[in-house]
Amino acid sequence: MKSKSTYILKILNVISWIVFIGLCIKAGALLYSYWVSMYLNEIAAKNLYLGLNLFQLKSFSEGDYSALVLCIIAITIAQALLFYTVIQIFQKINFISPFHETISKLINKMSLISLIIGLLSELTVAYSERFSGRGMDFPHLTEYIGLGSAFLFFAGILYFISHLFLRGIELQQENELTI
Repeated sequence: MKSKSTYILKILNVISWIVFIGLCIKAGALLYSYWVSMYLNEIAAKNLYLGLNLFQLKSFSEGDYSALVLCIIAITIAQALLFYTVIQIFQKINFISPFHETISKLINKMSLISLIIGLLSELTVAYSERFSGRGMDFPHLTEYIGLGSAFLFFAGILYFISHLFLRGIELQQENELTI
């Protein structure tokens, strides 16, 4: 049983690395595409990244276009940071005595990052909906922003787990003192 769980954890670690690298590439591609659309060829806003078409918004207002694209980039970078924190947990966890303050801090950090992603996603969706009254529709935008409510819920769960880890640390230290 132990080898099976170790194997699953290794697979999850590899998947975390793949997602992290993919999100870094996505953030870089979005940033480069934004730069191209602003300074070299404004037609690039029609296919900013994998079908994301913000050309109407860029034609309407470059400031609003920049704000929306930079929010999307910030969300992607925060998601990459979230997965990097997962990778750090895989590197630092000790399954013999798993309750350590560093793991608790990393889980708390994941909670904070998830909260930021959730709030930024919700704000970006609300910001993009302002333009639907002007006839601009961004049908694929949620694929790039994500579901803010899911990240907010995830942040709450992680915050609870980080406090459970703090309690586990206290119990583990009390147990070590009695031995």
